[in-house]
Amino acid sequence: MSRNRFVAIVVAIVGSGVVTWLYSFNRSAVSYNQYIVGNLMGLFWVPILSILFIFREEPAHFGLALGGFRRLWLVLVLLLAGLATLMVPASRWEVFQDYYPIFRRFQPEFGKVFASYPKTNPWVSAPWLMAFAELSYGMYLFCWEFFFRGYLLLGLSRAIGWWAIVIQAAAFSLLHLGKPVPEFVGSFGAGVILGWIALRAKSFVPCFILHWAAALTFDALVVSHALRAASG
Repeated sequence: MSRNRFVAIVVAIVGSGVVTWLYSFNRSAVSYNQYIVGNLMGLFWVPILSILFIFREEPAHFGLALGGFRRLWLVLVLLLAGLATLMVPASRWEVFQDYYPIFRRFQPEFGKVFASYPKTNPWVSAPWLMAFAELSYGMYLFCWEFFFRGYLLLGLSRAIGWWAIVIQAAAFSLLHLGKPVPEFVGSFGAGVILGWIALRAKSFVPCFILHWAAALTFDALVVSHALRAASG
């Protein structure tokens, strides 16, 4: 068996196990800290340990490097601008207003902060807690992109080439089940675009930058519209 085929098989086995476990875990997690730690373990530590101790390779081979992403800055800016044109109207939809910011679902840490939302602004009443929330969610998205656009994509592409984009996008879409339907429907296409970027750059970093920027922007848009609606 060739080296690349061996890597791809192990990545497929490990990746399937992580996706299956997270599909269940993310629906049962009540504590935000539990949610973050569980996802960090599954999305980062499990794959990174397999890279170091099974493959005995540098994490850079799985996208944990800057790669050639500097050439993609214009693409990232254009994609974020295009997303903004969709996010502005979408942030007003009831299905997103009821779901985001995602921190609202975690009662132990954020129950009191969002008890009177949207009559009060949580970023004003609890600025340090909300800063922690957005920064830790950024760390979560970093691990998310490492897993899908680094480990899965670059590991599988060694044996199946560009088809790895489709597989990681399908797994990415699966973990969006339970989120608002428009987001779930669009997740496969988003996964394909992000996969193409990562494969060209040989790095998941540009995907992380785009994903986190979009998440921060959408949270701000959702909260801004909710506060205006509540005050009006």
